[in-house]
Amino acid sequence: MTDTLRAAWDAHAADYARVFAPVTGFIAQNMFRMTAARLPAQSRILDVACGAGELTIAAALHARSMDNAPSAHGTIWATDFSAEMIALTEQAVAAHGVAEFVRCEVHDGQQLALADETFDAVFSSFGIFLFPDRQAGWREAARVLRPGGMFVTSVWRDPEHNALARQQMAPLLASLPPRLLDLPPRPDWIGLLSAEGLMADVCGAAPFVDPEISVISATLVVPHPFAMWDAMQGNPVTNRLLVGCTADELADVARAVVAHFEALAGGAHRPLLLDASAHVLVARRG
Repeated sequence: MTDTLRAAWDAHAADYARVFAPVTGFIAQNMFRMTAARLPAQSRILDVACGAGELTIAAALHARSMDNAPSAHGTIWATDFSAEMIALTEQAVAAHGVAEFVRCEVHDGQQLALADETFDAVFSSFGIFLFPDRQAGWREAARVLRPGGMFVTSVWRDPEHNALARQQMAPLLASLPPRLLDLPPRPDWIGLLSAEGLMADVCGAAPFVDPEISVISATLVVPHPFAMWDAMQGNPVTNRLLVGCTADELADVARAVVAHFEALAGGAHRPLLLDASAHVLVARRG
């Protein structure tokens, strides 16, 4: 990961926790709960790109409910390449009183400084698919898993089935200056937004077998339309489309996008509700 990308996610961490984590966190918690029964007793779990720590908290609360003995080496390892995201996870761990089960560390998920075959399960909620080299991310997740261990990851569905993506991107693309419509190039993770594309990408890059796909949906509630636009500007994913705008062009885009959100919300000071839908892949290390 580059220092520039790391700094961008560090800067976005607070907005991510405030605006996006309520919906990504709901999905992360449920992707853990739907697979928890498959975990062996006293499992060692790795959370790659842990963000604000929602999946880590679900795993730690599960470990405590099962009367698992905390390990000196950490029962759940929460990792992220952003130090600010790790700080958010540490705060959440402390607030839930599960610090004895969790170890939080800064790691680049494309090159984890962790031993081979260390974990019983690896989770990555909306993480690895955004890596600059996501194939390295899939391979690293497999490398640190014991044979037969479980890998679980979530990726957004395509805009046709995911209003959160559709309602952000449609007005944004419609209002960008024409000279920017081909810049930056179409991200290659677009192919992962279908179930077939996700399975092919993950299992083609790493020794995962028996993939299964489920769908989890939720509703993102944002306090008012401008809050959504403000968070989009800071999000390193959507900001890639905005960095080439002049100040005047950016102001025009902001007016168009916020007006679209206000129409959806029914007013400038009304909450904005956007349905979100994700694919969850579960596989084993072969």
